[in-house]
Amino acid sequence: MGVLGVDEVLARVLRERVVGYLEAVDRLAALEESRTTAFEARRLAAAWRALLGLHNLDGDCRACGRGRRMCSVWRVACAYFVHRLPWERRRFRQR
Repeated sequence: MGVLGVDEVLARVLRERVVGYLEAVDRLAALEESRTTAFEARRLAAAWRALLGLHNLDGDCRACGRGRRMCSVWRVACAYFVHRLPWERRRFRQR
């Protein structure tokens, strides 16, 4: 196995974090008392998995025609599922 480049390592870490987040949604849905809420959470997570499966994280996304940069679908997923949102950052600092 060869040495991985920085982009490959970053892509792997981001993919693991996004997949981990979606798995956590599934686990939380299993604990939810409201069947409707649990169903909708699982459906939303499944839709994101399907969408992300159509797009390539590591810079050659044929689905959206992007070349060397991360595709917009993965950028949104990383922004919402990996990074903290602005209002979450403020709340985190106040504790």
